[in-house]
Amino acid sequence: MEIVSEHKSILWVVTLTALLVVVSADSSTGQTFDVVRDGQPVAVVVVEATRPISSGKGRSSNVTWDDHQAACVLVEWVQKMTGATLPIRESAPPESPVILIGTAAIKAGLKVDDIPSASQEALRVRQEGNRLLVAGQSGVATTRAVCRLLEYWGCRYCGDHDLGEVFPKTTTLSVKNLDIAESPGFVCRSIWGSQWTGQTLWKVWNGAGGLQLETGHAWGQYVSREIFEKHPQYFALRGGIRQAGDWYCTSQPGLRELFAEGVIAAIKKGHLHPSISPPDGRGYCECDACCAQDDPTVIEPSSGRVSVSTRYVDFFQDVARRVGKVAPDSILSFYCYADYTQAPAQSIHLEPNLCAWLAPIRYCRFHRIGAENCPSRQQLGQLVMRWGEVASRLGYRTYNYNLAECSVPFSMISIWKHDIPFLKAHHCLGINLETLPNWQIYGPHLYLSIRLAYDPAADADAIMDDYFMKFYGPGAGPIMKEYWLAIDRAFSELNCHTGSFYAVHLVYTPEFLSKLQELINKARNSAGDDPVYLARVQLAAEGLKNALEYETIRQAMNRGDFAQALKIYDELLKRTEANVARGYASRYTAIYLERFVGSYVKAGVAALASPNRLVAVLPDRWQMTYDPEDQGRNRGYHRPDYDDTRWREVATYTRPLNAQGLPDELTVLWYRTTFKIPEAGKRLSLFFTEVDGDVTVFVNGQEVGKSAKKRQPIEVDISSAVQPGTNIVAVRVDHSVLTELYLGGIIRPVFLIEKNLTQ
Repeated sequence: MEIVSEHKSILWVVTLTALLVVVSADSSTGQTFDVVRDGQPVAVVVVEATRPISSGKGRSSNVTWDDHQAACVLVEWVQKMTGATLPIRESAPPESPVILIGTAAIKAGLKVDDIPSASQEALRVRQEGNRLLVAGQSGVATTRAVCRLLEYWGCRYCGDHDLGEVFPKTTTLSVKNLDIAESPGFVCRSIWGSQWTGQTLWKVWNGAGGLQLETGHAWGQYVSREIFEKHPQYFALRGGIRQAGDWYCTSQPGLRELFAEGVIAAIKKGHLHPSISPPDGRGYCECDACCAQDDPTVIEPSSGRVSVSTRYVDFFQDVARRVGKVAPDSILSFYCYADYTQAPAQSIHLEPNLCAWLAPIRYCRFHRIGAENCPSRQQLGQLVMRWGEVASRLGYRTYNYNLAECSVPFSMISIWKHDIPFLKAHHCLGINLETLPNWQIYGPHLYLSIRLAYDPAADADAIMDDYFMKFYGPGAGPIMKEYWLAIDRAFSELNCHTGSFYAVHLVYTPEFLSKLQELINKARNSAGDDPVYLARVQLAAEGLKNALEYETIRQAMNRGDFAQALKIYDELLKRTEANVARGYASRYTAIYLERFVGSYVKAGVAALASPNRLVAVLPDRWQMTYDPEDQGRNRGYHRPDYDDTRWREVATYTRPLNAQGLPDELTVLWYRTTFKIPEAGKRLSLFFTEVDGDVTVFVNGQEVGKSAKKRQPIEVDISSAVQPGTNIVAVRVDHSVLTELYLGGIIRPVFLIEKNLTQ
């Protein structure tokens, strides 16, 4: 078998600040360059400085990407394909076929600096007779140039794990009239996770890199808390008291000067493009001067609070001007986040050394920007355009998964297919993707996200068709494409925007689970006898099993069978931990499972432990009303004789309020329902598995208990309030604080439990 390119010339359009050109001439003319022939090495790899050959896998985050490491990648992958090991030398005999890497190629005449690249990442791969010249403007770019050569031969790196390596088996590798030149579309492309840091080969190969624009919460790095005793006025006023911490009174001129000095010092220490973003949370200063900068007519939609964007943009502008006088080439980044997400009300233009990073943590995670079925993402589209009017530099810092749920298959293919080109068209210069490398449930869209970040003009459908065919094979590929696109479509068409686990069951219905299982079975049968294709299908099957087990757990919890729920949960957690150990899943999968599923299952097991007995599962549907003025108690909402017939009847644990067409109002909600008991005298309790908000419970008008923490299981003794026959339970839920997107109210079942009288 011989692999020779048969591609025709392709020219991709020059974008605003970056160029991406791929040229591969007609192979019907010109000289063929043999790298390996009949399983034997023909070419010599030349780099200026050699070291002992090391593995080119680069899954470690501490790999140094230089010319030699790029050469090692080439040698390793050629060996995978052909069995032949190309020698690496500092020079080669005259007339010998050579592959010159990096500096050696540039000294031999390869030009890369004439390819426009704002981030200095241009690369080129060019054949000249019996020489193949491969180089980039940096070690990372040179390594990526090697990867482009490997892709020319049919290799792909689909996932950052052992099953992600795709390469053909052949005895001969050749090149004919090859000329590739490119540079990235975004100048900053970061994809990372809590334990997936650094530049692994998968990241470099598929496009991560560029300018190192720091984007984290950073205020505490520039002003020491030790100055509080001397200058307490520099720190935020909260509740009438100046508080030493990382939140500042940004209206103070002295604080601004000191902060800018701290930023300049950080730049001099090597942080060329530092972040100046506020801390996480809401520690905004409440002094008169700071509050006077806020426009009371501009409200942050996600919290209902007055936006503080204008005060912070004014602060950032001042700092940017001060820093720009000393370090004009440094880009200062800040988040558009929390209650400073909206663009400032005033008509201003940001200083050219500022970069505003949109961080849409409070926007729906299921839909693309501007989706017709998602008001949240429509507002986000307007936000992107508004910030684009204010800032000459924009970045997009987001989550590459369904935040706080990372167990079931989830797809963002349609999101990235639209959003990345949209962001590029609206002057975005970079993208920062917080990512959980859970390959069994996210694999395709993780691959697409960073490939499109590198080239926003690329054909997303073509990228994915190539992925499915090469990763799963010609037999299973079309079926797995149907599998993943079905998941993608199910989420994109979902008329619900609730975060974490609370909308998962709306997608993974029994019918949909059955359909997906049929596709997995069909893909297994179509993969043939190739163990690698079968293993990749099985990897996806592991993710689908997660969804099946989660739904089994949820159904068991809904009927009060917590013992069965715990059994399945333990199996799911065990498989998850095994996949984490094998490198297929993130540790956060286990952490989120324990936090958002396991803790509630275990609390239910404890509440119903023998000799306690489940008497009844309270109804799914309750009467509910909003109480924005918090007058429910005065109006008698808790009294047994109150007429609640004009209230809405809503589902609780089967559908979140948002899926029922109700808004996510940060206010007080009241619920009412009834339950029956045959006789008094027993010790009874109500167990609330989970409620989003502070809870006060009334039975027959009597207050019987309150919650200690939001969204934690609570149990209240109702023995003194119940009576034989019908009983009225009323629940006040204070949902004035956002804890999760589009949630609120009673969200898991409520149980009537008979307690052991000896307790």
